[in-house]
Amino acid sequence: MKFSSFAIIFCASTTLVLSGCAGLPDPTAKVRETKATAVSGKRTKIGSTAHIKADCEFAGYPYTAAIKQPAHGKIEVVHEEVRVHYPKDGPGYVCSGKPVQGNAVYYTPDPGYTGTDQFTIRLSALRVARVDDDNVTVTVVK
Repeated sequence: MKFSSFAIIFCASTTLVLSGCAGLPDPTAKVRETKATAVSGKRTKIGSTAHIKADCEFAGYPYTAAIKQPAHGKIEVVHEEVRVHYPKDGPGYVCSGKPVQGNAVYYTPDPGYTGTDQFTIRLSALRVARVDDDNVTVTVVK
């Protein structure tokens, strides 16, 4: 699953900016709802994001952090190669599907836990006055 065309969308690629304290609600943030499924005790990639230039080259790691932690697991943000995805009518579409450096978000549910867990990821990148918050609902199965 990816964040909203993590612009995540998680996932996808995004060009956003940090505003205010990262752990507090930001009234200017664009809020997205993301659903995912994970296996109890297993690390699962929930989404990814990247900040790239018009020529599809790496432009830096976007700010990516959990502002609301899950109650029944843990979140990990990892710098790694990701593939970006943009809408066909967007200027970044020429970069869609290409591998670039970015951030991947992983969720690992507590061993033995099954049910629903929720967390919120904040995404932003320098130079663009925008913040995206992804409210992620994970169904954890055996």
